[in-house]
Amino acid sequence: MSTSLAQPRLRILLVDTDYDFFTKVTLLLHELAPRRFVLEWASSYTFATNILRRQRFDLCLVSSRVGHRSGGDLLRHLAANYPGTPAILLAGTEEMMELTGGQTIECLDRHRLSVEMLRQAIRDSLFSSKVGTLLPALQAQGAAVDLNCATS
Repeated sequence: MSTSLAQPRLRILLVDTDYDFFTKVTLLLHELAPRRFVLEWASSYTFATNILRRQRFDLCLVSSRVGHRSGGDLLRHLAANYPGTPAILLAGTEEMMELTGGQTIECLDRHRLSVEMLRQAIRDSLFSSKVGTLLPALQAQGAAVDLNCATS
């Protein structure tokens, strides 16, 4: 009989206009760690800002295009209004340099997204965030924090 501490579920907001991509990310997160993530979907910049006003998220995954606005616009909104919320930009390789303008921003190639890329990006964003508040808070709750537990 094995005992394990229940890990808190991580709340992730995916901002992307494509529902099929939301489905892909849902499946990747389930493969990474079933029942570990709560994924919310916003199909536009406006919808994302409305959701962010009502709920707190542990991480935001932001596509390069979010309706009539750019993912860069939403990243700036996040930084200004929710400075403790880590974000990852999802873009094609050619878009990454254009959108980041040379800034250091966590980026993933949305066309090549895999479980391992997602695992590493989530780990880096959550545990190495500039604010660094999530890990100590989870540890204070007695949680064993491990994103490698992809077993069902």
